[in-house]
Amino acid sequence: MNKYRSGKLKFFYQIKSFVLTAFVLTLLLSALPAHAVKVQIFKPVDPEKEVSQGTLRREAVTEAFAQALFAEATRIIPGTLPAARAELVKESFGKYYEDYISGYKDMDVSIAEDGVSVSIDVNVNRKNLQTALKKMGLFSTSEVPAQINVSNGKYTLSKELQQEQDDNIKSLSILYGLSESSGADSNGTVPVISIRHASSKRWSGDLQSPQGKWFASGADLESVWRELWGKYFGSENIDELTNPKAVLVVNGWFNPDGVREFGRKLKTWDSAVQEVNLLDVEMSPTTVSASWSLEISDQWVLRGYLNDYLPPRGLTFSLEGLEEAKQ
Repeated sequence: MNKYRSGKLKFFYQIKSFVLTAFVLTLLLSALPAHAVKVQIFKPVDPEKEVSQGTLRREAVTEAFAQALFAEATRIIPGTLPAARAELVKESFGKYYEDYISGYKDMDVSIAEDGVSVSIDVNVNRKNLQTALKKMGLFSTSEVPAQINVSNGKYTLSKELQQEQDDNIKSLSILYGLSESSGADSNGTVPVISIRHASSKRWSGDLQSPQGKWFASGADLESVWRELWGKYFGSENIDELTNPKAVLVVNGWFNPDGVREFGRKLKTWDSAVQEVNLLDVEMSPTTVSASWSLEISDQWVLRGYLNDYLPPRGLTFSLEGLEEAKQ
């Protein structure tokens, strides 16, 4: 073989290797999870309130963001929330949605005489959302008994303002999954939160529990409450309550196109899996295999999907990191 032919072959294999690497890289990047949630809502006009179209539009968009976050939250947290708590979680998202949304696209807002329609694709920052859900106690499987002490100090409230404050504390307790305890029979095992109206524009508080003791201050009661309970629930180990992780390995494709097609299919099984990340693609002269990391919400449903989809197409699979299916 002459030098010219040898050089051409070497160049050919280099180009082939580069193209193959670029193709696999593109495949990997295209499979990265984008937690987009499509939302469509209609916010009717309240005949008892006079609001401008601009205000109604902003309220409708905020409600759409909150709905998107709530839809994603129900995929993450274990179990089903009671109706009252679910409504308060959604209301909370309407106040703080900026922290959990990384962007949106395809927003369509239609304003009519009877209300505003909003259609939007919302990209949710799932990591930030999961952290916030943990800090709100939404991974706890039961109510947390707590002793709650709130003092206005030297500031005397009118009957109406006192009732408003009491209602706010009750709503916050439901939102964070707390049941009020006198602490008489707790033997120090029940967390005790004490919040005080320290000055005209300042509140302070502390939370004591077997897990630790924390202090906080803020401009209002709610901000102190959020910080203290966030530290309490944030300190808990919830690994056993979160969805298990596993690696799915599939073998038997003839070309990488099948990997991309199955990756798209896998993401549609959201009743069985949440996080779906393509890890790698391996190509041999006769077959292609690929692996994904998964966060699994129901492994038995997932196994059913896999058994129905893969073997009829001549593909084999294994789930690594999960116990074997029951016989």
